[in-house]
Amino acid sequence: MPTPTHARMIQTLSTPTLHCACCGRPFTRASGRGPAPLYCSADCRTQIRIRQRVWSSRPGYAASGPANHPNPLFETACAS
Repeated sequence: MPTPTHARMIQTLSTPTLHCACCGRPFTRASGRGPAPLYCSADCRTQIRIRQRVWSSRPGYAASGPANHPNPLFETACAS
């Protein structure tokens, strides 16, 4: 009995089901190239951009800038 050659032993790689970081819906990658997408659609990408903009404008949010970072001038003044 002949041994199957490499050309005949084509394996189909199963595409893992991803879940959207915005709505949680399962989706599959459109392409195997590059990093895995986080969102299932352009609508979800837009929604997350809007949420990030709103959250970052809130006081006390980690990405809101100077409110959460100590003043470096104060630290140097206290250290001397």
